[in-house]
Amino acid sequence: MARRVGYRAKFRYWFDNTLSRGTTGLIGWLGIASVAMILVITVALELVDTEGRHPEPLRLLWETFVTTFSLSAPTTESLIPTLLWFVLALGGIFVVGALIGLLTSGVNRRLEQLRKGRSQVLETDHTVVLGWSDQIYTVLGELVEANASRRRAAVVVLAEQDKVTMEDRVRHRLPDTGRTRLVFRTGSPLDLRDLELVNLNEARSIIVLAPDGVPAEDADAFVLKILLAINKGPAFRGRPHHVVAAVRDSRNLAVAELAGGDAVVLDGDDIGARLIVQTARQSKLSVVYHDLFDFGGDEIYMTAEPALVGRPFAEALRAYQVCCPLGLLLADGKTVLNPPPGTVISPGDRIVLLARDDSMIKLATRRFPVDETAIVHAVRGPAAPESTLILGWNRRATRIIEQLDAYVAAGSSVDVVVDRPDAGPAVNRLATRLRNLTLRARTGDTRDRGLLETLDIVAYHNVIVLADDDLDALTADSRVLVTLLHVRDILAGRGPGSIVSEMRDERDRALAQLTKADDFVVSEQLVSLLMTQISEDKHLESVFADLFDADGAEIYIRPASYYLRPNAQVTFATVVEAAYRRGEVAIGYRVAEPGDGHGVVLNPDKDQPMPAVDRVIVLASS
Repeated sequence: MARRVGYRAKFRYWFDNTLSRGTTGLIGWLGIASVAMILVITVALELVDTEGRHPEPLRLLWETFVTTFSLSAPTTESLIPTLLWFVLALGGIFVVGALIGLLTSGVNRRLEQLRKGRSQVLETDHTVVLGWSDQIYTVLGELVEANASRRRAAVVVLAEQDKVTMEDRVRHRLPDTGRTRLVFRTGSPLDLRDLELVNLNEARSIIVLAPDGVPAEDADAFVLKILLAINKGPAFRGRPHHVVAAVRDSRNLAVAELAGGDAVVLDGDDIGARLIVQTARQSKLSVVYHDLFDFGGDEIYMTAEPALVGRPFAEALRAYQVCCPLGLLLADGKTVLNPPPGTVISPGDRIVLLARDDSMIKLATRRFPVDETAIVHAVRGPAAPESTLILGWNRRATRIIEQLDAYVAAGSSVDVVVDRPDAGPAVNRLATRLRNLTLRARTGDTRDRGLLETLDIVAYHNVIVLADDDLDALTADSRVLVTLLHVRDILAGRGPGSIVSEMRDERDRALAQLTKADDFVVSEQLVSLLMTQISEDKHLESVFADLFDADGAEIYIRPASYYLRPNAQVTFATVVEAAYRRGEVAIGYRVAEPGDGHGVVLNPDKDQPMPAVDRVIVLASS
């Protein structure tokens, strides 16, 4: 039940917010007070003037204004009365000065308290972000995009940072927040009283961010304590809260889920490892994921479509012109992406689809023509063994190799070059558990040109460059950039299947692109995008769970020759039909000549002719 807030509290909240703006707000209120005082005195003088000695009202208003901000006294011809008036004037100056000093110090104290961000938040239906890290800019930027269509939207941030500092940093990175009002409060998300400042019980969603610059164990402990405080705290217990968080170490996932109750807890390491492995084997896949996860392009929606109830899912694939159905959200809450052929849409099921905006989710009024002569059904040959080179090491490296072992064919190999003392024992333990991979390790500095030249890099199908998580983001990304520059120079156009680098800071991607690596994965940024998406729609958690589940449907970028005959001029409707006949869902394509861009196009118009493409992006089960 929502608490009732009185008009006095609302006015006080509004008044405090105006004062917290600093000098501008204070000057505004002083101006209002001065105008009010002058008007009141002018009216009073006019009322008491029964003999008509005062000038006309406008003239009297001007004289009261001048007298208010000047020092004046009656003048006499004798010396003694003039000296007495002078002494009185000096005394008045000291008295008024002391009064002004007291008032100023009191106002300054109040302003300082407000600027510290310790006042109660009265927002409702708002998003609360607990904690502070570099992820904050991605999260706030995406929330601003998500709130673009809302009339009144607010995001409240509670962190152990100075309020003014937080405002300045966010304003520098996000100068335009559109319709979204950002409110910052200083306090510890681990303190139950501080949590009450941000009105968690009436928030639409809560996002928990782990701090930067601490070991994964400490970061996860921070998240776990916040989840426990929200789930078990006396002021919050028993209230419905939509909480989204992520842990960095997979071993802490189970205990975080216990502490959070109904909270959605993501496994950041597992997601990052899967993205790196899939991107290493499929160039530009990270671009596809980024477009799916952010609010800037096409988004994932769930919609009920009564007209399609009782009809096979294949009908939904052909029913929209500018939307791509991905699967079904069943009535029991389970999500099935790329459902098996013949799956019938039942009452209560919702269609999961990709669309530019929810206003564009409309059934087409006609069927789109399909060029049967352009469709082929090429048979993929057996997977060949792959060789992968991993340069560098971090806590995700073990999980990356395990995921790679699940994807590659038997007889594949992985060579690891590391310079961390903890990597050797981890490699030895891991080598005995692998089924399809042969794992070899070599000690060395990945920035050493001489060492890199001895590796025969051109012989590898895939190269993965990892960022060291024991270092700060700036140093780790700098080492990655140095390694990439050496690798590209050694290859000199003879490159391997792909070069994928892991970056810690999204801002370093622009520099990394100068190295001409095939792809970049910023794991923490993609996890932030996932958290923000789920905070806006909790049903998306089951969609992403299916997308990252090894047994569910995954995104593949496959040769166009698997679906279309060479040089075929077709619309995307033909590609959708060709993919469906292979038991897949087509969601986009990659143009053959991307130029300086990545060439990835998601959710194209089914009725428009496509350019020459060399890859088709599909959801498939294998």
